[in-house]
Amino acid sequence: METLAADIMRAVENGNLKLPTLPEVALRIRQCENDPNLDILGLARIIEHDPATTAQLLRIANSPLVRREVKVADLSKAISLLGMNYCAKVAISLSTKQLFNSKNPASEQRMREIWQQSLEVACLCYVLANKAKLVPEEAFLAGLLYKIGTLPIIALSDANGSYSEQEIDKAIVEIHPMLGESILSQWQFPRSIADIPQNYQDRTRYTSRIDLCDLVTISHHRICEENDASSWGDISALERLGWHSASIDEEFNNISAEVAIAHDVFEC
Repeated sequence: METLAADIMRAVENGNLKLPTLPEVALRIRQCENDPNLDILGLARIIEHDPATTAQLLRIANSPLVRREVKVADLSKAISLLGMNYCAKVAISLSTKQLFNSKNPASEQRMREIWQQSLEVACLCYVLANKAKLVPEEAFLAGLLYKIGTLPIIALSDANGSYSEQEIDKAIVEIHPMLGESILSQWQFPRSIADIPQNYQDRTRYTSRIDLCDLVTISHHRICEENDASSWGDISALERLGWHSASIDEEFNNISAEVAIAHDVFEC
């Protein structure tokens, strides 16, 4: 009897596996973000096609993350305040939520859980980026998309309908990293983000300086796995952040208020 994982690998080999495409607003931003002629009004016109993302950016501009006393009610002013790169990355990130849906109730619940978990990882990445002197909005994007490879697995299981929950779980564990890298490469994201699905579980990965994958590794471990101090001992990313396993709970407690604010602001 063929497994879901085997069926997916066969579809990949035959070029028959349908991968998700970027939402329209994200695709238009990706097409324009390197255009030197793109200005605040141009970016605002693109984002305004997605009312939910527009509302989120206004919410961020008026949130404790920004700490501005004067209320911002106009998207162009929000972009001017937050910055074009920031708004572009956050708009791309938040627009991907619409990909996490299914007409199958069980799959819808699974996707909701994956999105919520990814959002928690992304919010922690956002806060850790400030500690690591990396770009917070890029860290947020990396955290939201690190499990994007689960989507075609769930879609294929919906189309067939004969796979057990255990088979779906097993296929996600085994294959989502490879599919995630394929999707992010197809979407033409930089390698600093596209390589994360394949590398975030490598606890002893070496790099000369801290990077986005390190933040996802740390955040995933904190959110999704056992968290006693001994479980952090071999995670090389921790040292690059300047943290130590013996004081890990204290370190996370120190940033808990910032993480809570980020989660409250980015929850959608």
